[in-house]
Amino acid sequence: MALQPRVLERLQMNELFSSVNGDALSAVLETEAPVVADFRRGDVIFPTQKQGSEIGFLLRGGAQVAKKETGIIVNRLKEGDVFGCSVLFIGGTAYSSEIVALRDTRVLFFSKAAVTKLMQADGNFAVGFIRYLSQHIAFLNKCIDNFTGGSAESRLANYLCGCFEDYKTYEMDRSMSQLAVSLDIGRASLYRAFDRLAAGGAVQRDGRSVRLVDKAALLSFIQ
Repeated sequence: MALQPRVLERLQMNELFSSVNGDALSAVLETEAPVVADFRRGDVIFPTQKQGSEIGFLLRGGAQVAKKETGIIVNRLKEGDVFGCSVLFIGGTAYSSEIVALRDTRVLFFSKAAVTKLMQADGNFAVGFIRYLSQHIAFLNKCIDNFTGGSAESRLANYLCGCFEDYKTYEMDRSMSQLAVSLDIGRASLYRAFDRLAAGGAVQRDGRSVRLVDKAALLSFIQ
């Protein structure tokens, strides 16, 4: 399956694929054709049944990345983002997070064979792949620091930043007790943290509904 020119153009707007020669990209994808898959809101996008032996590129829609054990949202993906690179060569069993569609989403999946051939065809792509992984490691280290250190307000603010889309209300998918366990803080500390975020003009909470009032104010609580 030959990719349409507009899809190839969108691919090369991504930082990872921008480093590969356009002719090399087209040549490899003619022999190792990517697979297009559609997902509805709530569908698990990744890992797939192939257990991480492919990477994905969001053609449209959006998704969130959450830890399997705690459900904590660590990232959101938008159109033009890629995922799965960190486990492509070690297998999906090492993937501790789950990617779920937030709305109708279309994904272009590239096999490990396709990625390997791209690296062999263009050394710039191999360098770009390593650079992408290095940035991903730095991002994950920052997430670990935010979730395992700092004040209760900082942990809660960091968690909520991953939950809001624009300025919509977030409906919590867990109780306050469950959220306290996920953030590794006491239940009373969690209530006080919500009160301080509200007093700081960042959010308003009514039961499980949390409304983002001022994103800049919310970000100011993250240490």
